[in-house]
This record gives sequence, structure tokens and C-alpha cells, in this order.
Amino acid sequence: MGPERRTALFERARELSTQQHNWPEADRLWGEVIDAYRRAAAGPGPGDRRDQQQLARALWRRGMLSSARGRPAEGMTLGREAVSVFTQVNEAVAAEDRNATSPRRDEALAELITAMVDVAESAFAAGQPATRIDLLEEALATGLRTAGPPPGAGVKTQEAMGTAYHNQANALLHRAITGSSAGDDAREAAMAASRASELRQNLADPSRPLSLWELANTYAVYAQCLALIRDFDRARMVLTLGNGLAGLLGPAGAEIVAKLRIGARMVEMEEAAGSGVGPVAGAPKRRWGWRGR
Repeated sequence: MGPERRTALFERARELSTQQHNWPEADRLWGEVIDAYRRAAAGPGPGDRRDQQQLARALWRRGMLSSARGRPAEGMTLGREAVSVFTQVNEAVAAEDRNATSPRRDEALAELITAMVDVAESAFAAGQPATRIDLLEEALATGLRTAGPPPGAGVKTQEAMGTAYHNQANALLHRAITGSSAGDDAREAAMAASRASELRQNLADPSRPLSLWELANTYAVYAQCLALIRDFDRARMVLTLGNGLAGLLGPAGAEIVAKLRIGARMVEMEEAAGSGVGPVAGAPKRRWGWRGR
């Protein structure tokens, strides 16, 4: 199969993946795409790097589709293979270009981090929350080791690191709320959410509504973290910022508004529990509804 045919198959599979009723056909087609790029990447010639990168992307996308279709264990397997291939691509590009912020380096590292983050979420869906946290820590360590502190990295890497910190905050917040760990998860979650907020603030652009949505979503998680560590003044400030952005998003911000309401309720309940007054005095902690990613 020639390069043009492989590219056409890849784009068709990606298009089908955007509509749920086409997922079975997309799943089948991704299998063909992966087989085609496996053969191409194994062959000699100057196109190997591109074929290798496309193989990683196909594995990653099919892994996400498998998780979305209720097969998270399969999604993890495909995602781990994608991470392995993305790692090879990243290392090869790094050997050719010492500038970590150059477009090629930035793209290769960002795709590697993103794939690692998505494997982590597949692990959570598969009932492995501890693995999720480990994989998110590994994704962040990869970015810091390769590009240094995120504000100095390339834009795509900053975006990927922002997502990794956001998801880490979410994972630690979930563990703190469910009481499944004796560690200082709430404070660590707040630190991760703070880092995600800083990165996403720098990347926020009114001409890109998604960037505003991502920042507002992080504010919603950050506010809940701050409520747990009883930093109420900062939590209210973050809630105000989040509600302002969610208002700009209109209907697209509805889910975030719901999360912000939970954060506001958490602040009220924690304050009341701490003061010993009100109907929640003496009630057990962590009694609010959990809203995930």
C-alpha cells in the first residue's frame, strides 16, 4: 500500500471516529491502518520516521476509541504500544535537534505526553486508579526531564503538560474524596491544579474557545481542591474566575458550571463543619457528589 493510500485510510478512520454511530466501522478501519503502517515502518527508506509517527498516532487513536466503546483494558494495551512508538520517535527527533522548543521536538514530545495521559485515563476506566496516578506522574516527569519547566517549553508541550497537571489534580482529588489513601492527596491535588491553571492561563486565547473551556474546567477542579485544604478565600476567587469564563462559553460551559456549583457547595460545607454550626456540623467529611473529568 502506497503512502497516499495509507494517509487516506488514516483520515477516513479519524473522520469515522468523530461520530458514535460510526465507531464499529472506525474500529475495523483503524485495524487496517495500523497493519498498513506497521508494514511501512518496518521497511527501508527515508519515509520510516513519518510512518512510525503515523503508526503511533493510529495506535493511540484506536486505543482511545476502544476505551470509549467500553473496552478500557484493550485501550490500555493499544495505548502502551503507542507510547512505546511515540517514545522512539521523540528520542530520534531529539537526537537530530537539540532545541526542545523547535516545532518538530515540540510536536514529538507533546504527542508522547498526551498518549501517556490518555493511557492513564484508560487505566482509571479499567478500575486501576493507582496505575492512573503512576502514569500521570510518569508523563509529567517525561516532560520536565525533556523540556524543563513547562513555561519554557514549546506551546504544544505546554498544552500537554497543562492537561497532565489537570488530570493529576483530578486523580488526587478523587482519591482524597473517596478516602482511598492516607496521604496528603488534597494538598498535592491543589498544587497540581495550581500548575495547570498557570499553564492554561498563559495559553488562554479568546479566539480559541477550547482554551477558555480548558482553563474554566481547571478552575472548577482547583476550587474543589482548595475547599478540601480549607483555603476558602482563594477558592472563592477561583470560583469567580471560573464562573466568569463559563458565562462566556454559553451552553458549552454548562458542565463546568455544574462542577463550579459543587466547588461552591464544598466551600460552604467545609466552613460550616469547621465552625461547628449549621445542619452539617459533625457530619462526615467528603459527602458531596463527585464530578470527574
